[in-house]
Amino acid sequence: MGIKQQKGVALIVSLLLLLTITLVSVASMQRSTLQERSTANLYERQLTVQQIESALRAGEQALMAMPNPRASIGTTAGLYGLPVVGAVDRWLNATTTWASAPVLNATLDIQAQYIIEYLGEWPSPATPDCGRATTVEPECFASTFRITARTVNQDNRASTIMQSIWRL
Repeated sequence: MGIKQQKGVALIVSLLLLLTITLVSVASMQRSTLQERSTANLYERQLTVQQIESALRAGEQALMAMPNPRASIGTTAGLYGLPVVGAVDRWLNATTTWASAPVLNATLDIQAQYIIEYLGEWPSPATPDCGRATTVEPECFASTFRITARTVNQDNRASTIMQSIWRL
């Protein structure tokens, strides 16, 4: 090939290499941005789980602090009696009064709340058939409660709910 035929080839090859490098760089930046968002979401989820677990613990402590939790139903905010069959679950009902849980960290804007529901007298998980015995042991049945904790939905964040069963 003569010199006149090679004049445009170097320019075309260098432009193709530049285009390839640019595409790889843009793809890499997009991947980095996606990873950063995923990491931020995971961090926020962990904070939410910590707040909810703290609210569950606050509900447990509130139950243990009551001398007679069944007598406090209807007089203590966030403490409810037996669930009503066929009614909307209390954690989904807009009229439910929630108790505020203590904030783990003052810099967090994720607030958690809890409610406690009396579920009746349940047999011990260690001896679930004790209620069927001819002679029922005094420790067979105990007051059982369901503690429901949630985060308050703010700034288009997903609301999270957790529950635990507590037996006195």
